[in-house]
Amino acid sequence: MQNSQTNTGRQARQQQQQPYQQGHSHHHHHYTENNKSPSSIPPNSLAISKSYVPAPASTTSDDTDFHESDARYECAICIHWLNEPVITTCGHRFCKSCITKWLDNHNQCPLDNTELSIDRIFPDNFTRREIDQIKHKCPNSPLGCAVVASPIEVDRHLPTCPYRRLENAEEKCPFASIKCDFVGRPETNALEEHLKEDMPHHMQLMLQAFQQTAISTWNPQKPTTASGAKVNGVLPPPPPQYANEADEQLIQTMYQRIVVLEQRVREQDVKLENLTKQLASRQQIDPRYSNGTIVWEITNFRNVVEQLRADANNLLYSRDFYTSPHGYRFCARVNIQPRHLNLLSLHVHLMQSENDYHLDWPFNGRIKLCMIHPTDASLSQHDTIMTKPEVMAFHKPREHISTRGFGFVEYAKIGDVMHKGFCDDDKLVIKIQINIV
Repeated sequence: MQNSQTNTGRQARQQQQQPYQQGHSHHHHHYTENNKSPSSIPPNSLAISKSYVPAPASTTSDDTDFHESDARYECAICIHWLNEPVITTCGHRFCKSCITKWLDNHNQCPLDNTELSIDRIFPDNFTRREIDQIKHKCPNSPLGCAVVASPIEVDRHLPTCPYRRLENAEEKCPFASIKCDFVGRPETNALEEHLKEDMPHHMQLMLQAFQQTAISTWNPQKPTTASGAKVNGVLPPPPPQYANEADEQLIQTMYQRIVVLEQRVREQDVKLENLTKQLASRQQIDPRYSNGTIVWEITNFRNVVEQLRADANNLLYSRDFYTSPHGYRFCARVNIQPRHLNLLSLHVHLMQSENDYHLDWPFNGRIKLCMIHPTDASLSQHDTIMTKPEVMAFHKPREHISTRGFGFVEYAKIGDVMHKGFCDDDKLVIKIQINIV
């Protein structure tokens, strides 16, 4: 799991490790699958904490999906195997190239905001040797490739593997015949994005091709007047169109594209009109179109705190929101533990929806939490959670709201929230963003 947060003004505490599931360790925030696990230190720094357990001396995997990197050896920037691993003075590991590019534009660690410069990162030869000891088969082993190497070496080997699948290895743009040179990989959606974003360029290419075809097929000796004579000694200009099969194909392609675009524009107009009506009548916007983001305004915060303290069974839930119209459905919950009456707990829950039957389970993604400071954005508290498939909170919910939540038992000190300006006008604002990975 990973989490991160920005200093809310509290004194920075040194990182400390505590026992966690199956030997994992964590820092600062104690994030849990439910409300029952205790913790000792509330959040106070922007940190993504990774569990780390030494690998066995040598491991060979039959799993051909070598892209699935072990969390222990995963770079938090590229989310892939550590390539030329380095370790920072604050104890975090990155690919050498990743952290070097990061430090070109930043002067702090991307995980805990500790001041960091290029002279404070050092080669991590121990981790590099451990990764080298992990062995994976080439994904093309079913086709006859006998290479067994470390994940990094397999990455380097794959582009030149003699057994790699060459059929459909690349997808050309449908407009390649009119000089669009884009080529995409079939395992990505690059071609789809290209068709959406480069439509004006395609229209321009079609127009140029049409003009060139018309000019090349125009016979300047063909009389255009009754006498066929030149005007002032100059041949008349070519006609605006000169019909042939190529012209008709181009026009048909342009027409089909325009029809599709017009249909999309109409759909967007309908959605915009519905949203405008909802805003005008102050109705709640359909949670299906929240795009995985909710800004939760907890009004009458002091009264809410008193109610939560009065009874441990009192729970406050946010409204629901979806990652997309056909995606996962979530809500958030705050409560106060009886043993920690001065600490606010925050968890995220999956909810049942009409989309569950076609979604991939367990949910795999990134959850960002932000307690917003209304007057000073630098004081806002940020946290990031990376999901893990073994955590039941991210499995398909069996109740309306999953009984398993995931988040922080000790999210924030209530005294800090009240006295450091987070709840001006007695309103606390928490922003939650959920992205599918």
